[in-house]
Amino acid sequence: MTEQTLSFSVVGGDARQAHLAELLAADGHSVRAYALEKHTFSDTVTKAYDIEELTRRVDCVILPLPLLGEGDQLNTPLAINNYAAEELFSLLPTGQTVVAGKVGHEMFERAGRNGLRLYDYLEREEFSVSNAIPSAEGAIQLAMQELPTTLHGLSVLVLGYGRIGKLLAKYLDAFGAKVTVTARKYSDLAWITANGYHALNTNAISGCLSTFDLIFNTIPFEILTAERLRELKPECLCIDLASKPGGIDFSAAKKLGVRAIWELSIPGKVAPVTAGLIMKQTIYNIMEEWRCRA
Repeated sequence: MTEQTLSFSVVGGDARQAHLAELLAADGHSVRAYALEKHTFSDTVTKAYDIEELTRRVDCVILPLPLLGEGDQLNTPLAINNYAAEELFSLLPTGQTVVAGKVGHEMFERAGRNGLRLYDYLEREEFSVSNAIPSAEGAIQLAMQELPTTLHGLSVLVLGYGRIGKLLAKYLDAFGAKVTVTARKYSDLAWITANGYHALNTNAISGCLSTFDLIFNTIPFEILTAERLRELKPECLCIDLASKPGGIDFSAAKKLGVRAIWELSIPGKVAPVTAGLIMKQTIYNIMEEWRCRA
């Protein structure tokens, strides 16, 4: 795929999207960047200042992760203005290949009505696995910044044994932390034990939380309720890595004086170049699969 010169429009997103544009250009592709005005690009990337420029046919339009910010607006933290996703969809030509992250059913329907071929790279397993690496590393970096102690010897709870949970447990164990991991599936609980961590059923964490110094949540629904937050020792730090709606009752945490941090889109903050590389390879994979089917 990379041997063929292609044209890309990179629209919106954070630092990882900006680095993605640079990486695509470094591979020899033609790249236009839009709604990324706050980023300083090299001469190899062309800045587009008019949305009409994006209506000219390109091989692929790359939209942000997540696709939407507030309401129906594109997620554009590096842009000067706000942009409606529906407006952009309506301007793109029928049959246009579009990739984005965390798209949602409604946006897929809108894209379909406009005749667009829309792919969600967040749904790709190779992307999710690779993206879990900077997510886990960034979460540990945040914990080390916030804690007055080392991770070595610390009693740490990881809620959830998905992609990020697996790597978090591995990295924390390497630091010498005392790692407990929760899961619901018996197979996951068996693997947690086999890997040398303490296993705890997610449904049975009530009454077991008072011993932990640090808690990472990776489960995207409220797991640390007000009742459970009351169990925590005063100095316990909670870091929520789950996507919206998150897994911590932050209102209750504030009232109870629990230190709770909700850290979203970690890869774009701590490792934007690596995150851009992961995006680039996933997009190449999508386009190669489409070429083989055509």
